[in-house]
Amino acid sequence: MLAYINKACYPKHKKDEQRMNILVVDDARDMQLILRRILGLMGHQVTLADNGQVAWELIQQHHFQLVISDWVMPVMDGPSLCRTIRTAELPHYVYIILLTGMSGKQNLIHGMEAGADDFATKPIVREELEVRLRAAQRVLNLEYTLEEKNRRLENINRSLSEAQTLIRNDLQRAAVLQTGVLPTQKMFGRLCVDWFFMPAQFIGGDTFNYFQISDDLLFFYSIDVSGHGISSALLSMCLQTLLSSSGELYCLDELNRDNAPQFPSRLASRLNEHLNHALDTGDHYLTLIMGVVDTREECLYFVQAGHPQPFLYDPQTRQLEQLRCTGFPIGLLPDIEYETISMPFPPGSRFILYSDGVLELQKPCGEPLTEQDLQANLQALMHLPARHMVVDLSKRLGLNKGGEDKPDDISLMTIDFCG
Repeated sequence: MLAYINKACYPKHKKDEQRMNILVVDDARDMQLILRRILGLMGHQVTLADNGQVAWELIQQHHFQLVISDWVMPVMDGPSLCRTIRTAELPHYVYIILLTGMSGKQNLIHGMEAGADDFATKPIVREELEVRLRAAQRVLNLEYTLEEKNRRLENINRSLSEAQTLIRNDLQRAAVLQTGVLPTQKMFGRLCVDWFFMPAQFIGGDTFNYFQISDDLLFFYSIDVSGHGISSALLSMCLQTLLSSSGELYCLDELNRDNAPQFPSRLASRLNEHLNHALDTGDHYLTLIMGVVDTREECLYFVQAGHPQPFLYDPQTRQLEQLRCTGFPIGLLPDIEYETISMPFPPGSRFILYSDGVLELQKPCGEPLTEQDLQANLQALMHLPARHMVVDLSKRLGLNKGGEDKPDDISLMTIDFCG
């Protein structure tokens, strides 16, 4: 058998071949020495074990890429060692070659079921062992490559997770800031304003505002920027600035009782021109209802630009009516003309504006909420003051349940002329 390991006839191992740490398991001392000599000349590091039990103890202490094990051994045989290795949670893959003098399909099946990767026959044939080691090397190289890729993916995923956490924290802080710019004052003489707001994902494209022009005039608007997320929220914040009492599009001295009936349509046209020519909004556009309440004249003036049709409560009939009005969204096309709608607004009246995110909610039965459903819910709450009505409505619509994203940004505002 020593003829198989004649050094003169054995080629030197190539430098580019990867050196493996190999465990040889055999109860025959001469076979251990033969394999150690052959594998050593190939350039591999070799450790010897007399049986499967000793081999398993060594495997738990050292990193072996390859195990060459005899089949029949005392204490623990080759197939038992295979099963022990395969059921263990080792941090790396161990390639196993079983040495056997047995033949037959059943023995092959038995060894494969135990977890062997390959087989070699006794007596050892050097050329055959070389081929099997090259096959093992290819599998181990592939396994190493996959480990490296998985390690890189884990690092990438860890970095992405950290970045996602950072972005999430920033969005949560941005949501606080966005809510902070919404109006807080809710009483203006005999007018009472209340609202609720819920972005789809931390921050959103819905926004609204109102402020007193004089003792008898209140300016208001409700805006829904298309889409939701960071870009929509930034545009809505920009609109808050543009439409503020000192903003670029709106000047405090432009609105008075004489021009109040024309002011909403003029401002809507100016805003549409600004979005089309001066402000790069990308694919975004917006819908809005914007107007003025005149408590001296007991009149409501507003313009509707693609926004959901609002509701008006009539204190005489005690009925909530949906106002049938239409208008073109802001920012889609230039040179659009808008029309101011005038409505009586006596004491006891209530004007309710909302974004279309409300109509994307679901009823308890799972069906989508309709305008008729919303009107019925509101009608049932008309006897309540604005503050209580808003709270009860949010409960009816399930908005008091946290922990889940909504399909779209949700906002609702009510303006009451207290009797």
